[in-house]
Amino acid sequence: MTGRRALLVLMVFLAALPGWAGQQKQKPAAAAQSEQQGNGAGSQASAEEDIEVGTFYMHKGDTDAAIPRFQDAIRQQPKLGKPRILLAEAYEKKGDKLRAAKSYKEYLQVFPNAADKKKIEKKIEKLTGR
Repeated sequence: MTGRRALLVLMVFLAALPGWAGQQKQKPAAAAQSEQQGNGAGSQASAEEDIEVGTFYMHKGDTDAAIPRFQDAIRQQPKLGKPRILLAEAYEKKGDKLRAAKSYKEYLQVFPNAADKKKIEKKIEKLTGR
């Protein structure tokens, strides 16, 4: 079994545990403090894990479980673009146009010269009607 497939199987198993998806992750105080500061390899790895798990939930159709994972990734690594776009897409998929537009705008504030800037601006216009 490939590493990626094993991870997917593990996530499916964990998602099946009663109440697991709705519970917030518990972290030791030192790890949580390091992640809030957004530095170190631990917070980078944890942010990437949150992105991967959030993406899994998105594919599963569970935007309510995906959103907090993307938010955690942003808190841990504010300079990453991927969780900001994924968060906006999750809100958009959920039908929350206001939060989706806000998340896209925040992405452009962090990455004003993004390669996909025009595409994101069109999404914002579509969501806000402007």
